[in-house]
Amino acid sequence: MLKNKAVLNLIEELSKSELDITIRKLNLLGYDYYLLYISAITDRISLSNYIIKPLLSYKDSNSLNINYIAESIITIDNFLIDNDINKITDYILKGNSVILSTKDVNYIVINTYKVPKRSLPDPQLQTTLKGPRDSFTENFENNISLIRYRLKDSRLNIHKTTVGKRTKTSVAVIYLEDVADSNLVNKAIQKINGIDVDGIMETGYLQKFLQQKFSLFPQTGIVERSDSACASLLDGKICIVVEGSHLPIVIPQTFWDFMDAGDDHYKLTYFSIFLKCLRLFSLVLSLTLSPIYVAVVSFHPDILPTEYILTLAKSRATVPINAFLEAFLMEIVAEILKEASLRLPKQIGSTIGIVGTIVIGQASVAAGLVSPLMVIIVALSTMTSFILPDYTIMSSFRVLKFFILLFTGTLGLFGFIVGITFIVINLVSTMSFSTPYSSPAVPINLAGIKDFFLSDIKEDTERPSFFYPKDKKKQ
Repeated sequence: MLKNKAVLNLIEELSKSELDITIRKLNLLGYDYYLLYISAITDRISLSNYIIKPLLSYKDSNSLNINYIAESIITIDNFLIDNDINKITDYILKGNSVILSTKDVNYIVINTYKVPKRSLPDPQLQTTLKGPRDSFTENFENNISLIRYRLKDSRLNIHKTTVGKRTKTSVAVIYLEDVADSNLVNKAIQKINGIDVDGIMETGYLQKFLQQKFSLFPQTGIVERSDSACASLLDGKICIVVEGSHLPIVIPQTFWDFMDAGDDHYKLTYFSIFLKCLRLFSLVLSLTLSPIYVAVVSFHPDILPTEYILTLAKSRATVPINAFLEAFLMEIVAEILKEASLRLPKQIGSTIGIVGTIVIGQASVAAGLVSPLMVIIVALSTMTSFILPDYTIMSSFRVLKFFILLFTGTLGLFGFIVGITFIVINLVSTMSFSTPYSSPAVPINLAGIKDFFLSDIKEDTERPSFFYPKDKKKQ
């Protein structure tokens, strides 16, 4: 409970602190009222027009107290009344303004938080041709409003909490109450509430706590567009919005979800089937091209026709290193170029990536350091790694490619098979929040496989059963 002395002690303590809290003293009808806020994160126009101006304009002789101020004087919509003095500093640090008095046990907490924000940008990671272009930003409330704009359902639940002892980052767990599995919702909320860390800066921080330990693949997806987030919610998934991040998390996420693009649902069915097959084929090529080259050149050249063997031997006549080292070094160079093009300024990043690849590849062949076929393989492997709609899954495959390359360079085709088998076993044995990661392929679910490839709303009449939705029917 607030008391006269407690208020004065608090005011004195805050005035001496280095929290950059502004203390505005107002004398109303002979009593002192204090307005506390941090100017850097406060909407000072709203503060002046809807709080300070009405208070100073009040000339009535009626008895003045905190409840009366909140209900009859200030003209701002978002406020609450509290009486715990220990919470005042936390309220202010979150961007609220606080009005308190030496004669009242209560105080008013007013939401005057000013968030630096940008207009809704076009998606950068999940680009689209026919789909909507409104993508999430770093503004927490804007991101939630984008989801509410598309899902006007009273059963859309938004569970808000904070994570981080120092940052106190707002996190919203969003789900459809009559669709999402209750066990999934409770497990997600329990995991988030159990996070004990100083601060959460971005979605990636939270993903690490939701991820299984020692897993090769990500079990959480990211969404950049609101239509993709809402489509996931309609399937029975959960969307987690993190304050300060423009990439909400979607759980659970299966391996096949990473192959699905928003445009697939807006195009003709047969074209969707073609694109999904193309992505799967590209994924396999990206993972296996270099290891197969090493297996054939170093261990099993006899599997090729004679004319191809002679051509391959001629192209490698001047190469001073074995096939494994050649492939390994070229893949490392390709990864360096990828990272360099990402870190460079946008205006020159793509140019440096393309020019660097051409120059290095051509110079290496001309110098006889690598064979022309190796350059083609690395270029094709790099191109196919960019075809998936969600790039996060490719981070795993970029590392696994070197794992298979090492096995193949040591044991030949047998090592290649061992490496692939290890990846497949890990893939089918992983669980994403109690959902088999390889669903609907393993365990086999024919309806799920059909819906994945067709991406046709007319045929997609039921929600995926492996998400255990409460309401199984879509239409």
